Amino acid sequence: MTALVALPDGSLRVGIRASGVVEDVSATGTVGPPVARVEVRADGQRGLLGVAVDATGQTFASWTRPDGRLVVGQVAPGPTRLVWEGPSSVDRANGGHLAFRDARLVIGIGDLLQNERQDDPAAINGKLVSLDPDGLPGQQPRLVSSGWNNPFAFTVLDDGAIWVADNSPGDTGERLVRGDGADNDPIELPTGTAPSGIDHLGSDELVVCGYKSGALLRYRLVEGRPRLEGTLATDCRTAIVILGDGGVVYAADDGLRLVIP
Repeated sequence: MTALVALPDGSLRVGIRASGVVEDVSATGTVGPPVARVEVRADGQRGLLGVAVDATGQTFASWTRPDGRLVVGQVAPGPTRLVWEGPSSVDRANGGHLAFRDARLVIGIGDLLQNERQDDPAAINGKLVSLDPDGLPGQQPRLVSSGWNNPFAFTVLDDGAIWVADNSPGDTGERLVRGDGADNDPIELPTGTAPSGIDHLGSDELVVCGYKSGALLRYRLVEGRPRLEGTLATDCRTAIVILGDGGVVYAADDGLRLVIP
């Protein structure tokens, strides 16, 4: 699983990377029939990468098509409608997480294994960009921020602030930092985290999932700077979402789990 979205009725909308299936899981754990299915190329860090649901219930997803191109489209209700054709994917550092910020879709694009292009304004590599969900596939994305290694894990707070847990290669330090251009000093995540998901609990707490470490880390924002408060679990892998009651659902190797902070 690479994407979890909490729905108003307490259920979850779940994106499954390798199959391209979007499905709902009820509050009691019952898996419903597929909401949508897209054809994906799923080798490396490809596949169904992001899911977002707007206020009217329209579901959008990002995925790598069989030809390897990263695309974004509305996948439910009704037939798939592409809203953006993005770059060709690579084996790692594609990004692909989706979230709404106001009425626009934000997507994180990794450096696509071309780290030197992170700050190139003419390149999509290493950027957070926003899209018009009603736009055409050839639309020009709006730049939100740049300089990222792989911003697969980001979350949008209610006030529009974006926090990114930037996944970095090798021994390069991984950072937790604002992703909307606000002036903020990054903090370094624990060595070996490989952040794969992040969500916010209210306006002053963040929870980060580490794919490599398995740690579900809880941070409190103190004067705008994250401070590590503790570890909620040690078996998190690929996605997290915080429910309306404050419970944290995360994807472990053997399925979805719930922890109450």
